[in-house]
Amino acid sequence: MSRNRILAFVLLFGAGTFEQATARAPAFHLITNAVHLEGVGPDNPIIYDNDWWSDVFDKDYLFARASLGTIRLQGLIVTRDMWDWQKGYLYTFEQCWEDARKAIDRARAAGLRNIPEPVRGADRALQPPASRRIHETVPQTSPGTRLIIEAARRATPQKPLLIICGGPLTTVANALLLDPDIADRILVFNLTVNGGYNGKDAWSVYIVCKLARYVDWGGGAFWDPDSVFRPADFDPLPDNPMTREMKRFIRTDLGRANQLGDGAPLVWLFQHSCWRRAEPRRAVYVEGTHPSVAFESVSTPQEADLLVIPKDATDIPACRQEFLRVLMDPQLFPAQRN
Repeated sequence: MSRNRILAFVLLFGAGTFEQATARAPAFHLITNAVHLEGVGPDNPIIYDNDWWSDVFDKDYLFARASLGTIRLQGLIVTRDMWDWQKGYLYTFEQCWEDARKAIDRARAAGLRNIPEPVRGADRALQPPASRRIHETVPQTSPGTRLIIEAARRATPQKPLLIICGGPLTTVANALLLDPDIADRILVFNLTVNGGYNGKDAWSVYIVCKLARYVDWGGGAFWDPDSVFRPADFDPLPDNPMTREMKRFIRTDLGRANQLGDGAPLVWLFQHSCWRRAEPRRAVYVEGTHPSVAFESVSTPQEADLLVIPKDATDIPACRQEFLRVLMDPQLFPAQRN
């Protein structure tokens, strides 16, 4: 049994209750008022995992970075929207899959390159076992979980695989349940948004917080409308299928509300000044009709198992500048520039 397997066994089975199966919060430090995570930079391998792809602008930034060759994009995963999963789900997996396909097709039609084919992630929420012991959760396999496991095995604890999630953490949680050895080889980013939206499958959120390194932007908060982008910001972009959709969407109520969407960690990765502070927290599973995960404050960093980037510690102008700088790069759409 490997050292990592022994550690995972102790974490999962050595304690009497699920509350004791804890990971450690990612190590970080501040340099000139900017958050730096140990072992994390633009050269880390990245997987992007989302449920809806056409209601956010972050995938446009990701595709631009991939096309410019400045990001190590290892794969794209589509995970089902788990809204109302207790009642039988509000949306089908196929709706999410088609939404992702359209977004990818628009980017490719715009001339962007290096965009991997998407793979299917989890299509069912994880059921919390009656014992609430993580190791008794029944996992599900999918091409997405296998992609994460394979990519994580190629990574190292010193240079982990970054998983940027914009939907439920179900696919990632399944990968951790199926192969506990990858726990110290991944670092997961997400915006859970107070148990709704990306936190709908709360048990999966809890599993990821307790078994892997996890960073949550906002700690349950979301962007203020019109806070990052306005329609005029996208007007200078050349005309192509991807940019036409961006210009249309920012003029809708949903576009004005979602703003940078799930992209806070993506812009931070290349511009650390986007995040000015990080807070170690502890994940607590909250029972109820609509279960959630609370990120509680801790007395000492040793008690923490995740990091929260407070909304008020986000440099919005820096986020906007980094996003637009990449989308305006003259090398991105060279044939379409005047």
